[in-house]
Amino acid sequence: MPPVFLYSKVVLHWGFIVRQLGASAAQLAYALPPPPTVVGAFANPLARILGLGEEVDRRLAPAGSRVMACALKATLAAAAGLGGPVGSAVHAEPSRIAAALYKTGGDYSRALREPAYLAADRLLPVQAEGAASAPGAILHLAWLVDLEGLSACLSEAYGRGVSVSSREALAAAWSVYRLGSREGLASTVVARLYGAGELEELGEGSAFESILYQHADCVEPGEPVASVTLYDSSYREAVYYVPSGPSGPSVVSPPARPALFEARSGCRVVRPHGRGELAIAYRARG
Repeated sequence: MPPVFLYSKVVLHWGFIVRQLGASAAQLAYALPPPPTVVGAFANPLARILGLGEEVDRRLAPAGSRVMACALKATLAAAAGLGGPVGSAVHAEPSRIAAALYKTGGDYSRALREPAYLAADRLLPVQAEGAASAPGAILHLAWLVDLEGLSACLSEAYGRGVSVSSREALAAAWSVYRLGSREGLASTVVARLYGAGELEELGEGSAFESILYQHADCVEPGEPVASVTLYDSSYREAVYYVPSGPSGPSVVSPPARPALFEARSGCRVVRPHGRGELAIAYRARG
């Protein structure tokens, strides 16, 4: 079965939380949901639709669950992009950092008299700073997935026949409700599934436009883009080019128009007919 392209346009209620692997609770957030988070946004409701449990299996770290491990295995590409005209993503929340000294329960004066290794525990809050503030922001989410491979993997993982149909995949796209590790609530306002006859593939060297971020190893960027660090489908940190308006070290704003890219050697580009701005470049397997 050829891969399908799932698309959801969501509105964030306040933002999202995506934590860096191996980091402490008090760490900065990623600017946008990384590819595994995008996959998880679709896989979570899909698991519920299929009646599959979300049990955690530590042997599958960092995927965490059998559903997520299979979803990542069946993924060809996943990406996100900010929509406009409003709704920037602030991926470090300065107010929470500045407020650290006031979250000590009255122990500030005591901490000043203690050794640094003890005072740090009193001065620095345990509460995570790893939240991206993006109230009302529009996010475009895209997942290119092999449903046949996903079905086979889930069948093996759960020891029974599991078949993921296009109808169930589309229902999952309409049911995206959360981004990140917790609390990143979202409302889906548009969803679509594009099958084989609705997709166009471009080869290396092809120029294309997109509102979705692209892996730096796969594209030469044009303007306007911002450069951010996310983790890829293998949970390795990598540089991504994000179509963006005016941006800075801690803010990514929606682009006024899709950004221009050129596919690098060894990479392909897939895009839905009539929705060329949803193009994703990815490295071909094999």
